Amino acid sequence: MYKEVLSAIEGISVYPVFSFIVFFAFFSLMALWVLQSKKEDYEQVSQLPLTDSQS
Repeated sequence: MYKEVLSAIEGISVYPVFSFIVFFAFFSLMALWVLQSKKEDYEQVSQLPLTDSQS
């Protein structure tokens, strides 16, 4: 049923391609950001839950 409804919409094939491009671009940018981050940044952030900021 859904296939028939979606196939009746003209130009619907653009949306899956657009979604894939957005996902791939976001994933690639996040991977580059993680790979270029310094180890010191991760060490500092990993200690945040252990520090007592109220005293």
